[in-house]
Amino acid sequence: MQDLSAPLIPMNPLQSDEDAPLDALMAARVRASLSWGHLQGRLAHVPLQVAHHFCCALTRLLLVEALGHSGFPGAEGWFTPWFCGLEPVPDTTVQATAPASLVADTLLSELSLCAWSPLAQAAAQIRAAARFDRDDRSEPPEILPAFAVEQAARLAELLARGNEDDWPLTPLDRLHGAAADSPHFAPPERNRQLLALPSGPMVFEQTRPGMALWALDLVAGPLIARANPGARPLPLPGTVRAEALRPELWPRERAILVAQAAGQAAQRLCEQLDAAHARVQDMQQPLSGLRSTSRAPLLYRLLAGFGPLRPLQIEQALAVSKNGVRDLVASLVHAGLAETSLHRHQTVVRALPPRRAPTVPATEHEELPDSPYAEHDAAMADLDRLLARSDASRP
Repeated sequence: MQDLSAPLIPMNPLQSDEDAPLDALMAARVRASLSWGHLQGRLAHVPLQVAHHFCCALTRLLLVEALGHSGFPGAEGWFTPWFCGLEPVPDTTVQATAPASLVADTLLSELSLCAWSPLAQAAAQIRAAARFDRDDRSEPPEILPAFAVEQAARLAELLARGNEDDWPLTPLDRLHGAAADSPHFAPPERNRQLLALPSGPMVFEQTRPGMALWALDLVAGPLIARANPGARPLPLPGTVRAEALRPELWPRERAILVAQAAGQAAQRLCEQLDAAHARVQDMQQPLSGLRSTSRAPLLYRLLAGFGPLRPLQIEQALAVSKNGVRDLVASLVHAGLAETSLHRHQTVVRALPPRRAPTVPATEHEELPDSPYAEHDAAMADLDRLLARSDASRP
């Protein structure tokens, strides 16, 4: 007779009865390999100007996603005023793993050490321009972002010694498997709290803390590049996702999620590379009248790729004087490539899409239309016209 007193094995409702079919895995891997190979092939021959624009945009994307993983959702909406030091981080209900400034500092420090020089140079410029609140008064986090980066690098170092197969993104499978078993990156269990309410006791699920998956994205690209000579060791934002680290997944189920995420991440970077090519090509004609040593194209790529900056930030990023920044911004404004606005009484410079119509070549010494001297210059011009009219009326 069967022993009915034997303990029952708990069943996970999310677990499938069987693994995914092999042909579904092969199709996902083919699409991911095509997207990744297309990206790497284009990066192998990218011009330096396009690479700078692309790396500025990639740095912003990494920062925004790292803040989202760290418990600061909606960062795309408030990132610019926060990075410029004009707005604090908005209050959120999500449990933050570390202060936003500490996450950004750690990420920019790592990117400035990237083996691909265009990304390292762009990250160094952006790091010098940072003016966000450093959160000195907040309590130190339990787990520092630098510790998450260290753990991700340790996993990558261990996995780099494994054997490869025919799929070029095999290191990603091993990285996900190791992260799923790691206490630092595996999805944590939801905590439940029992509260005694007037209507009776009720169980509430507490919000799980965010995982530092952005640290795994940092090592994903270099890990793949070790197994594929000639590949650019750049980070791949969005490659490691929490859904692919769930413990109940079958091996092929996890591999399909890994391939899909890798393909989508490569496709997104290809779209950013397309945008960088278009911006750099379209800005050539409006800036054709500048000297060959002018830094106005460099400033435009920084603003168009990363986002708006204050003049003080531009000084630090490009290592130029206040007057030099004024001339550079004036050149871009005159060419129709930038505009200035006020935010909390501070000037912010924003890049504009290049105009398709022919424009007058920019000059290095034009005045900003909204500079502090514009109102005075306009008043003096009116006075000159009145005096000239008065002289003309005399017999």
